[in-house]
Order: sequence, then structure tokens, then C-alpha cells
Amino acid sequence: MVELAPLASSPEVTAADPVRAEARRPAARQDQVARWMVPIVPALAAFLIALYGVDRRQLWRDEIATWAASTKSLEGLRGLVEVTDAVIAPYYLLMHGWIAVFGESEASLRMPSVLAVALTASLAAVIGRKLFDPTTGLLAGLLVAVMPTISRYAQETRPYALAAAAVALATLLLLRATERPTWLRWLAYALVVAAAGLLHMVALLLLPAHLVYVLSLRQKKVIVRWFLGATAGVIPVLPLAWKGSEQAQQVSWIPEATWESTGNEIVRVTGSVTVSALIVGLALLGAVTLGRRGALLGTWAVAPFYVLLLISPVAALLIHRYVLFTLPAWCLLAVVAVTRHVQPASDTATSAAPGAATAPWRRRVVPVMLVLLCAAFALPTHVENRGNVVPGEPDLRGAVAVLATDATVGDALGIHAAYASRLQDGVNYYLRRTAGPRLDTVFTAWPGGVPTYAQTCRNGECLSSAKRLWLISGPTQVDLHPSLKPHLAGFEQARVVQLTGVTVSLWLPTGRV
Repeated sequence: MVELAPLASSPEVTAADPVRAEARRPAARQDQVARWMVPIVPALAAFLIALYGVDRRQLWRDEIATWAASTKSLEGLRGLVEVTDAVIAPYYLLMHGWIAVFGESEASLRMPSVLAVALTASLAAVIGRKLFDPTTGLLAGLLVAVMPTISRYAQETRPYALAAAAVALATLLLLRATERPTWLRWLAYALVVAAAGLLHMVALLLLPAHLVYVLSLRQKKVIVRWFLGATAGVIPVLPLAWKGSEQAQQVSWIPEATWESTGNEIVRVTGSVTVSALIVGLALLGAVTLGRRGALLGTWAVAPFYVLLLISPVAALLIHRYVLFTLPAWCLLAVVAVTRHVQPASDTATSAAPGAATAPWRRRVVPVMLVLLCAAFALPTHVENRGNVVPGEPDLRGAVAVLATDATVGDALGIHAAYASRLQDGVNYYLRRTAGPRLDTVFTAWPGGVPTYAQTCRNGECLSSAKRLWLISGPTQVDLHPSLKPHLAGFEQARVVQLTGVTVSLWLPTGRV
């Protein structure tokens, strides 16, 4: 049998193929570069924005709580969460390991949150690319990066940024698992859902959005596997939820939600009223016009607020930082709404088609303008977020600077202020970072309360033997509450330094003033 040579062996075809292949290579390389730009550019932008001034603002009360808990021994940490903060014990354990490796500077304490917001922006971009197109994903990721709350909580040693990253990753894994529902993909989804809930329990309110999306697919196998994966993700969180219900007083300061306060918290989730005015309306428009994808993102954005409103009479938990994880959905919806509704009707069929090679210039320029406008309007809030002291908090750096300069060995320290034990932890944190003497805190007292003496200071013996007493009190408490004065009977006030949110006063034994 005589075999015919394949057509490709003809001189014409053989000569042409390398030319065609060579012509295709630059386009393929450009596509590859563009594909990697989608996650990398937003991640880099978010990282740089969050990193700027990361150690400028001093630790505030909640961050000090994280430091105090995370630097305990594992046994000490276990004892702490038996009494308080059980619901974020996994985060404390994570930070315990982080501090052991990277130290306890302000920048180091905040770096996990900085990395988490970079990941959140990147994941938002990838979700946008998967649901819509690369341009939408890139711009949505950049919009996440410029949000004031993103950089605010990137510079906070609390679990909110990490929970937001876990929610975005769980959503991306859901999309991948519904495309090809293998058990391995559902296992990865379950693990990330569990991580989100362990980092911050409120993050489990991502599940209604995922349920809406899965039901809209109308595939029985997908629905069953999602249910099993979601259940597997929730089970590890249940012991924390049970323990947390016994410590409900920890969030007793959060007021019961109302319809008005819910609207206010939605506005606050971006960190800027002006930015919210641009984002929220566009996002709601996108949610009602995008079908299945709009239902996923709209439920992700809105449902957590209204679930928390409904359960508020039983557990008041509606505060914007608890639902920071909704921000990628708001940004995705806003960008898509602009992209889909700025084009003329004659262009709709071609530009809306999946995989369209080109799009009308308006579909690119107007979303870019949205990102730039939000970045410009957000700039004052970014600057405010990087102030030296969180509004309403004491200037602990300033107070410790006074002690480091003027305190001497043998001096004692007293704390007389609201959240006295937390203030004491903050003073200890900053004292550890100075070259001044280490001062023993002999008592702490709430305004109007009876002082609590340290175990090593029975009946105030160490106070009476102190050479001098440094007293750190509230912003206007130069004249002390009568309940404290008997304990200072042997001292007279010699000096007062008034700082932002705090007063430092020096007391000398009577007769030495």
C-alpha cells in the first residue's frame, strides 16, 4: 500500500505554518500578561496603599487586646478564652505563632491584615474575570484596593481583613466547584468556609449568597455537594458559637439594630459617605439586572446586613467592620453596573457577548473614571485613618514618652480610667519599646470604682513604700474621684501633663512637693 504524504508536508503549507505560528506567539504572550495583570495589579495596589503609614497610628484598645492575648503562653491563652473572646481564639492562636516568628512591632502585628487585604483585592479581580471579563475584574479589584475601610482594617490587628479574604476565596472556590464539581474542589471549599467562620463567625453569612447561586444552577448533584461542603465547613465553628453564647456580654455595647441603623452601616462599609453614594446605588442596580450572577453578588453584599438586623433582638452584632467581607461584592456590582449600562443599545449585542474581542470605549473609560473618582473622594478618609491616635482613644505613646523621660527606678504606676486593665496593657506595650525604667502597676481603678491592687501589693503596701507615683487617668480627670482620694492620702500632686485622651500626673509623698 502506498501512503499519501500529509498535506502539511507540501512546501507551501510547511513554509506558511512557522509564519502563522510566529504571528500567534506575541498575541498569546500578550494574553498571558493580561491574564496575570488581573490579580496582580489590584493586589499590589492594595498592598502599597495599606502599607503606607502602617505604623503611624498607635495601637488602640482592640489591638492592644490582640497583643495581650497573643503574647500569652498557650496555657495562659486557653485560660483567657475560657472567660472572654472565645469566638476569635483561632485568630489569637494564629497571631501567637506570627509574633513568635516576626516579633511584636506595630508593623509586624498589622502585617497579616495588610497581606489579607491584598489577597482580597486580588480575589475580587479573579471573581470578576470569571463571572464577567478581565477588564471588569481588574477594575473591581482596584476599586476594592482604594476603599477607605480596606486600608483602615488592613492597619488593624484584628481578624476582619483575614475574614474578608477567606470569604472571597470561598466564593471563588464555589464558582470553580460548580463548574467541575469534584469532591476535591468541594473539600477545598469546605475548608475555606471553616477558616472564614473560625476567623470571624459573622463571616458565615456568606452562605446565603452561595445557596442562592447554587439553587439557580438547578443541578441536583451540585446542590447536594454544596450542602455537604457547607455543613462540613460550619461544624468546626459550632463549639466556638456555643462558647461565645456564654460570653455574650462581650458585645453588649453594640446597640440593637434598626432599619435606619442598618442603612447607616451599609453606608459605613466603604468608609466614606461620598464613596458610598457612588457605590451603593450602582451596586443595587447591578444586583437586579445581572440575573444569576447579580443574585450571587447582591445576596453577598446585602443579605448579611439584614440577617443581622433580624437576629438583632437576640444577638446584636450589626457593625460595619463585622461585615467588611461584603465589600468585594459591592465593588464588583458597581463596576459591572457601569460597564453594562453605559453603552448604547446598538452596541449591546456585540459588547455583552461573552469573549467579545473589543468593547466600546465607554465600557472601559467610564468604569476607570468610577475607580478614580472613588480614589479621589476617599483620599481625605485615608489620611484621617492614618492619624496618630484613633478618635476617642488615649495617646499612649505620649504618656509613655513622659514616663520614659522622667520616671526613675522605685517609682510606681497607677491607672485610673475607663478600661483600666486595657490601658495598663497598652502602657506596658509601649514601655517595653522604650529605654526607660520598668514601672510596676500597683493599682487599677475605673472612675468611681475602688482600686484593685496587684497580687504583689497587698493592702497597698507597695504604694506606701513608693518613692513617687505616676498616675495615668482619663482626659479630664485632673481632679480625681472621691473614691480614689483615700488611697492617695500620703501623696500630693506635683505635676500634670495633659495629652490627647489621657492625663499623666506625678504624685510625691506628702511634704516633698
